[in-house]
Amino acid sequence: MRMRRKHKGKEEVEVPVSSFSDVAFLLIIFFILATSLAKRTGFTTDAPAGEKGVPEAKKSNTIQLHDRKILFNEKPLNLEDLRRTLAELKLKEQEGEGRVVLLESSGDVPYQRYYEVMSAIASAGGVVAVVTEEDDDGGGT
Repeated sequence: MRMRRKHKGKEEVEVPVSSFSDVAFLLIIFFILATSLAKRTGFTTDAPAGEKGVPEAKKSNTIQLHDRKILFNEKPLNLEDLRRTLAELKLKEQEGEGRVVLLESSGDVPYQRYYEVMSAIASAGGVVAVVTEEDDDGGGT
């Protein structure tokens, strides 16, 4: 048996430390649950500046690929004529939406033809905007 020595007017005080580990464990669990572990994916882009005024009704240049045919603004062309037409537009000198060329494809377009047209647009200084159709799989009968 151990004897405790008493000091004059002072009692020996023991601090209960058995609950410290419980508190630490609860804090760790809280921070694990409160922290978001989701990794954000995306890309950074600049938002276009808003302009006041009446919007222009300018029609965008459109290239349509159907099977083995190339249509530029609904006019049939071959690949060399398309390159020449795009060069005449001087897309490199245009700003903003003037550089955009819409590219639509339907039917059985060979990948090589699709790539050649995209390359022609890019080398003329245009910006390719690919037009796609969304499938409507609404689950109807």
